[in-house]
Amino acid sequence: MPEKFILILKQNYYNLNIKPSIKVLIFDFDGVIVDSNHIKDKAFKTIFKEYPEHYQNLMNYHFKNVSKSRVFKFDYLLKLINKENDYKLKNELMKKFSTITIDLMKSVPFVNGFKKLVEKFKDLPLYLISVTPIEDLVIILNNLSISNIFKKTYGCPPWNKISAINEILIFEKIKPNEAIMIGDSIGDHIASKKTKINFIGRYSGLPFDKPSPKIFKDLNSISKYLTRKI
Repeated sequence: MPEKFILILKQNYYNLNIKPSIKVLIFDFDGVIVDSNHIKDKAFKTIFKEYPEHYQNLMNYHFKNVSKSRVFKFDYLLKLINKENDYKLKNELMKKFSTITIDLMKSVPFVNGFKKLVEKFKDLPLYLISVTPIEDLVIILNNLSISNIFKKTYGCPPWNKISAINEILIFEKIKPNEAIMIGDSIGDHIASKKTKINFIGRYSGLPFDKPSPKIFKDLNSISKYLTRKI
């Protein structure tokens, strides 16, 4: 067989095995960019303690649904106390939670390697998706002086993670396998699966969906991994 033909066969073989390059990085916030999961736990504990007869039930619900927005958890509280349509109380609970978390988040530490990772991949579009309401998220990012890092930030409400990911794919005009999300929870993992984008787990103590994704202890480790993939 001519040497030139062998070379063409080899090139075609390797091209079939080349994975599309990653063109977009998507970050979760709590537990990925900042070590803040304990802050949310503390805020829920503070509020739920005002309902001692339901406290343990409420905390169990929180930990079981850690990836869900505070809205769902306060809806559950209102259901337990038979005040499902008390919108005034719901707004009060939301405002109290916001006040507690915004104040505590002013001094929250970054996950190890965050600044280095965003510097290394600054030429890529970087997006942020969180279950924190967008109004609170904007304040928190400004307090931490990192709001300018992200091309766009999505909070819940008004977005959920699946709808946010789908909008990013459409806006960037990319295929799902050209995006990768870094998350720390089962909710992040499932959102990535449903939108068919790549996923990397940062271990913050929370569980992931099965089968388990690639999991790393911090963003330094993730940065090294991404360097080989991008």
